[in-house]
This record gives sequence, structure tokens and C-alpha cells, in this order.
Amino acid sequence: MLIEDILNEFKRTHLEHIEDIVLTDGYAGGEAVINYFRGLLVTLQGTSAESVKVSVKWDGAPAIVCGINPDNGRWFVGTKSVFNKVEPKINYTKADIARNHGTDDLGQKLLKCLVHLKKLNISGVVQGDLLFTRDDLKTENIGGKPSITFTPNTITYAVEQGTELAQQIEQAEVGIIFHTTYVGERLADMEAQAGADVESFTKTPDVFFDNASYKDVSGSAKFTRDETAYFMGQTENLEKLLTAIPRNLGDMLRGNQDFVPYFQMYINNQVRQGNLPGRASDFIKGFQQFYVSRMQQQIAGLKAQKALALRQDKMKQMPQFLNRLQRPLQAMLNFYKQTQSMKAFMIKKMNQAMQIGSFAQTDNGLEVTEPEGFVAVDKQGGAVKLVDRLGFSRRNLSILNKFKK
Repeated sequence: MLIEDILNEFKRTHLEHIEDIVLTDGYAGGEAVINYFRGLLVTLQGTSAESVKVSVKWDGAPAIVCGINPDNGRWFVGTKSVFNKVEPKINYTKADIARNHGTDDLGQKLLKCLVHLKKLNISGVVQGDLLFTRDDLKTENIGGKPSITFTPNTITYAVEQGTELAQQIEQAEVGIIFHTTYVGERLADMEAQAGADVESFTKTPDVFFDNASYKDVSGSAKFTRDETAYFMGQTENLEKLLTAIPRNLGDMLRGNQDFVPYFQMYINNQVRQGNLPGRASDFIKGFQQFYVSRMQQQIAGLKAQKALALRQDKMKQMPQFLNRLQRPLQAMLNFYKQTQSMKAFMIKKMNQAMQIGSFAQTDNGLEVTEPEGFVAVDKQGGAVKLVDRLGFSRRNLSILNKFKK
């Protein structure tokens, strides 16, 4: 099985966007990108020898951790706060939920999970993202067809009424997608593993559940011969762009400890504005202005001369650093943009296999949107996410998760 922690990534693990790993890991990251794409191509050609597995990122909320606590053999539910070091919030009873999470929306959802997920007879500890409880289900007219809809976070999901899938959802008290299994002898020390073996779970009409493994039941997302040839050609172009990147790029980028974190911050800032890297020289210039602005904001709140001098020195060093690495940075951004283009092609193809429609709430009502995205995992356990950053990521960066304070 393959999977990821959809909203918050794995416990103690962070998943990078596939295009970002050339920034975080340099030349080796670029090689990894190419290997991911080659593996994804094999997967979408429909062969059985998959070198990369794919899971679907569902925009569910909140994250639910549940199962049998190995410390005492008792059934529990909770959020990721069950792993808190100081005060873990583990819920065995209704009173526990009220004390730890209150009696409002989050508390009510956890209470329903406590009652109904127990019917699955989960033997270990797993994590999933809650799609709905019965009160969340609505009937709406979408494209002239009555549909069952639910909006766990920022995306509205819809299934045409009257279908077998809609009937399963309508019967359920709770809907959840499991994506992570925790292993270890003590709950506090458990580590996350990608995937959830839901085949062993007891089926009940009260719970609509699945794991997040990508399933192309209809075969509609398989690459055609022409699409395969196109993608192979794009991969060859990516390999050529990699040759322009110095093999010690990672060491070069670490020459300024602020560069990578602030550059990623700048990319997210641009995503919020609806922009992605264009011409390399313009993007680097924009980053320099962004960095100076952030340093000036920090300086404005400082009184200590030592801290003030440090920020002023950083502002002097960054332009020198960028000028010194001008050619490697341009090569990296050329590779970055090509990766984004190939990712978009791959996402568009994989979206064709999704059985549940996804929509965005706008002032004019529901509008069709892309699903949150996908996660690719290689044979070594490395994982990256494939997300439409101008679609889902932009919304997610702009909207606070309703279950986060």
C-alpha cells in the first residue's frame, strides 16, 4: 500500500512538492525527480511492475487517529494530539472528548468517530482524514443532476445521487479515508508508515471508508502511446536540464543559511498571488526584494544593536550570494519550471480516474476544481507530493483549516 498524511504530512516527516526537491537536495534531488517521473510513467502505463506507487490526497479534516492503545489495550480516538509529549489527548470515553476537545463541532465529530469507527475492529493504530459525518451531507443540483455533497475543509466533494457510491455514503454515519499506520510498542513512541491495510477492517454500513491508494478502476488514466512518447520526450529534456546543474549545488545553496528557507517562503508568497516561477532572472530579482523586505520587517522590531547589525549584514550578504550563484540558480530554476510542467501533465491525467467530483465554493456557487493532489512513493520509501499549487495550494495557503486555531 502507499499513502501519505494528507493534510499535515506524516508525524515527524515533511513531504516536499516534487519540484522543490531540486532546491532542498540539489543535484541529487534533480536525479530523484527524474526517477519519480519515470516510475510514474510505468505506473500509468498500467504495468504490474510499479516502481512508484501513488496515493490520493483527500482534503479531509480533521485528521483522526484511532485504534487500540498498545499501552493498555483500550479503544481510543483522537487527533494528532494523541502524540503530544507533554499532555497527550487520548479519548476513550465521551467525557474524555468533552474535556480534551469541547462539545462543539470537533468534539461532536470525535464522538461519532469513537462510536462508529470501533465497529471496524481495527487491531492496531491508524490515521485517516475525516470526510464527513451524517450532518455534513447535503443534496445539491450539480450540472443538472441531484448530487450528495460534503465539504470537510476547502474542497466540496460530490457524488451523483442514485449511484452505488452515493448510496453507500448516504447510509453512513461517518466517512473517512485511512492513509497511515503507526507501529511501535508504546503509543508515545510510535512511528508513521505509509499506507493502511483496510482489507482487514470489518465492513459496516455505518462507516464509509477506504484507504488513499490511487485506483484507476475505469482505466481512463492510463497513458496512450502518444502520451507515453510525449512524456518520455519531456523526461529527456529534464535530463538535459539537469546536466547544467552543478553536482555540488546543494553545498552551494547551503553557503547562505537563509537562502533555501526564505526562497521556499517566497515561492509560497508568489503562489498566494497566483504566480509561479517565470523567467529565472526576474524570479531571482523578485526574491531579493522579498528577502530585503522581510529583513527590514525584522529590523523594525529590534532594539539590540547586535541583532540589528546581524540583519543588516544579512541584507548585504544575500545580493552577493545571488550574484555569485547566478548561473547555477538559473539552471536550477529552468529545471524547476520543466518539473512543474510535467507535474501538471501528470496530475491532469490522474484526475481522470477520480470517481468523486471536487468543487470549490465561490460567490457564484460551486465551480469544478481539481482534487487536492497525489503523493508518489518510491521503493526506498522516499515520498513527494504532486499538487496544483495555483489551485489547491493557493486556496490552502489562504484559508485557515476550520479545525485549527
